[in-house]
Amino acid sequence: MADAIEPAPQIPAQDKRATWISYSYLAVWGYVLYGIGNATPYLRIDLGLTDFQAGLHASALAVGVLVAGVGADAIARRVGSRWLMDVAVAVLIVALGLVMLAPSLPFSLTGAFLMGLGGGLVGTDVNIRLNRPNSVETRRLIGQANALSMVTAAAAPVVIGLAVAGLHAWKVALLLPLAAIIALTLLRPRAAEARSSVRPPRARLPADYWFAWALLVLCVSIEFSFVFWGSTIVGKRTGVSTADATLLASLFVVGMFTGRAAIGRGLGAGRASRGILAAGLGIVLVGSGLVWVSTVPILSGLGLFLGGLGTAPCWPVGLTAALQSAPKAPVSAAARSTLASGAAVLLAPSTLGLASDAVGVVAAWPIILALAVAALGVLAVTPRPAPAP
Repeated sequence: MADAIEPAPQIPAQDKRATWISYSYLAVWGYVLYGIGNATPYLRIDLGLTDFQAGLHASALAVGVLVAGVGADAIARRVGSRWLMDVAVAVLIVALGLVMLAPSLPFSLTGAFLMGLGGGLVGTDVNIRLNRPNSVETRRLIGQANALSMVTAAAAPVVIGLAVAGLHAWKVALLLPLAAIIALTLLRPRAAEARSSVRPPRARLPADYWFAWALLVLCVSIEFSFVFWGSTIVGKRTGVSTADATLLASLFVVGMFTGRAAIGRGLGAGRASRGILAAGLGIVLVGSGLVWVSTVPILSGLGLFLGGLGTAPCWPVGLTAALQSAPKAPVSAAARSTLASGAAVLLAPSTLGLASDAVGVVAAWPIILALAVAALGVLAVTPRPAPAP
């Protein structure tokens, strides 16, 4: 995990448009990722599904992300890395169309799977494009991109709710990402892409990469465990209504946005990645511990905010470390990072759910503390880079 501190250079003017288009693609994926979860109840009504059948859409999407993480580098070698985003866009367009027009469960599940596949390819491609030789600059760009993505992710349930309330048509809300990805593809500057590798060579990922990869799995597991179960434990511990618990749980997203916006603005640019990650994970331990023990709503809300604030830098900083550890295999490094994210989203919330079914969510909550401790352990055993000669 690279610990060298480097000055952040200015982005060349000709690259700024391409950078913002990359940000926007990731923002569309954030909207789709959170939007499908909020659209599922309406899909259940439209297709006459059971709760179990409706829940399969989240699993199908996560499996699609996993497939993207396994296969993105193979796709890039087949069609060329310059065309990876075009493949992703085509898959997402088909996916959105299937979900909106699905006449039955097999079609909607296929659409959800393709959403995960297309979104995973989008995330992989964006991470490749934002990777710079300078680690501080890469960290800042990835922080900015993910902060913007969190804004659109948070907007998705609001837009779906407004579409239902005003137009009685939740599907209208899915027309927005469909239009956005088509527009972005038309506006994307192809000249900047001509400089990229057409067919990335096969290259083995170095051992240092897998330390960063393990850290990403643990950090994303923490993030989505909070997202899925934060409101549940707050409701159990404090006795507030479901609506109030959900409102309190939104403070986790506020904390995440605050932290990622700060990273995007260059906070920590003078600090090595190891120190930022250790500080973030320490804040996660404080926040998740406070959520676990608190019976006072305001303190629980503070714990959720701290949990989000501490988790926020882990993805941009950990991803930067992963990408920079494998300069000879940038596409494979980005693809396997997508795999790490997909595996965590698929397994972590369900593991906590199974534990909650067995012993209750309060007794199961220390799993999140254990994940943070494990991440600190990985950080401690990660080899330090050799000093420059």
